[in-house]
Amino acid sequence: MGGLFSKSYYHTDPVTFATQITDTESDDTSNCKEYDYIVVGGGSAGCVVASRLSEDPSVSVLLIESGKSKGNLFTQIPLAFTKVFGSEVDWSFTTTPQKAQGGKQPYWARGRILGGTSVLNACIYHRCSPEDFDGWAKGGATGWSYDDLEPYFKKAERFLPNKVPESVNIEHKGQSGPWVIGQDGDDSGTAPIIPKIIAACQNVGMDYHEDLNKGGRTLGVVRLPGTVDEKGRSAYPSSYRVWFCHTQIFSAETGSSTATAYLTNEVLARPNLTVACSITVERILFDREPSLRAAGVQLTTAPAAPKFRVRAKREIILSGGVIGSAQTLLLSGIGPKDELEQVGVNCVQDLPSVGKHLADHISGGPFIFRAKPGYTLDYLNNRLAGAPAILQWLLWGTGPFGKMPLGSAAFMRTDDPVLFDQTHETVKDLSSGPNSPDLEFMWTPAIVPDFFSSGKPGEHGITFSSVALKPESEGSIVLRSNSVWEKPLIDGNYFASENDVNVVLRGVRLLFKLARTEPLASVLDLRPQSADKDSYFWPGDLEMDKFTDDQLRDWIRANGAPAAHPVGTCRIGQSSSNSVVDPSLKVHGVGGLRIVDASVFPTQISGHPIATIVAMAEKLADLVKDSRNSAPVV
Repeated sequence: MGGLFSKSYYHTDPVTFATQITDTESDDTSNCKEYDYIVVGGGSAGCVVASRLSEDPSVSVLLIESGKSKGNLFTQIPLAFTKVFGSEVDWSFTTTPQKAQGGKQPYWARGRILGGTSVLNACIYHRCSPEDFDGWAKGGATGWSYDDLEPYFKKAERFLPNKVPESVNIEHKGQSGPWVIGQDGDDSGTAPIIPKIIAACQNVGMDYHEDLNKGGRTLGVVRLPGTVDEKGRSAYPSSYRVWFCHTQIFSAETGSSTATAYLTNEVLARPNLTVACSITVERILFDREPSLRAAGVQLTTAPAAPKFRVRAKREIILSGGVIGSAQTLLLSGIGPKDELEQVGVNCVQDLPSVGKHLADHISGGPFIFRAKPGYTLDYLNNRLAGAPAILQWLLWGTGPFGKMPLGSAAFMRTDDPVLFDQTHETVKDLSSGPNSPDLEFMWTPAIVPDFFSSGKPGEHGITFSSVALKPESEGSIVLRSNSVWEKPLIDGNYFASENDVNVVLRGVRLLFKLARTEPLASVLDLRPQSADKDSYFWPGDLEMDKFTDDQLRDWIRANGAPAAHPVGTCRIGQSSSNSVVDPSLKVHGVGGLRIVDASVFPTQISGHPIATIVAMAEKLADLVKDSRNSAPVV
């Protein structure tokens, strides 16, 4: 991807691909440089769409990304994904003060780089429950059932036979797609505590299976497939190359992110594809005769920099993510009319659902149990002790740094009487169906108090999260002003619903039980007499009967954290009164404009979203190609 000694394929000066303008008041694009398709946002979906549309040499495609084209060393190390948080490739959003959390303002990591938020994620590849998508179709998102999406999951996938356990049938997985997917068949190179957690989950009553994406099976304790390639890299775009004894040991030209998978050097060299990075789209421009149609975009590099425009002959595809797509629509005058007028934006299409229906997975925060030495990865925090592990990764791509940070998890239904006491609080069944979970346990074999810190020297632990997968609470994205340079107001509205708290609470109770179940219990170092509420081992040390339900609810609200899976701010639907795009992902009432990213999800899914985002982008590319012959050229 344009590393050392190789050609750069990225445009960072608008002069090279756009037309400078002086009149910023009108929407005129008549004399501007033009492309058949303009893709706004080079994130997880945008890279896919630009790559697929440019397969046809007869059409021209412009991909515009606001962030950089490349990352750094940490963007290639699977275990180091949180080290990218707060860096120059992260938007580093925070929410508004959350009322149900006492004014807490959770941090939101969102990627500002080619490849988008996939640069900042935990590499988990999860198709989720088929009932999620069948529910979409029944709710009006026709064409988006699981059967409709499954061919596109497979189209994207290239499962590595040597990275899949023998018990996993690779025949029902994609084997020739651009996106490398692997799955560890054992626990070699990772923390010894992991198989003990899996065994303890089985001993409390969970089923175990290794093939998470087979036949829609999700419930139980599972091994997670992920976007880690054969050389142990999460393979996000990097400007670094390492050479050892004149031998190249890793580079940015291969890998498993959407940027490296779909925008290879071969793709970037296409004469009909232009990729622009470090460019900000200020707003969409419209033709109003004979009807409202997206005609182009206005862009720049800085608030006071010159303005440029480009025209779209066929379509504009917006792929800015849950925040970016909603913000771009709003700044362009598409959204709730009253809200737009309050910040000085002229409304061109009144769509009340733009920025609404934000849904995010929410956890009770980090639930940390103290462990005995030798079972976790906390030793890697010591530079001297961790040096051999990083060298092992650099040379061979093996060891803990080449493993997924979250290589296993558990998915459950809170109405399961085997796992959960049903005599406590009432919990609504908001799942997608009888075979779909509403709760997930995630764990990492180290002390992780928050995204930016680790355990103290000499301490060892395991960090769990109890995550509500089908939250009832909905939030919103609202403009702060009419400037793209001011971040919008993000309100997750977390725990506004008491049901969300109760779902997480049932999970926390089970975590107490799990920590006291063999073989996990024998490798933990619980101290029931501990009364230090400032310790991150509190309340995990104490026995469950030391707390009332209300005390645990208070702890959950205070410590709760989003799982960084927001969706829904431009959702699919049949009506412009309660949705933003129709089932073909066209914006209601606006010609030549589509959206594809997690913002179009009609409802939250019961798992990790990146696989779904890519499958939807694959399908959107086919929808655009299918409509090409009938679409007007303007």
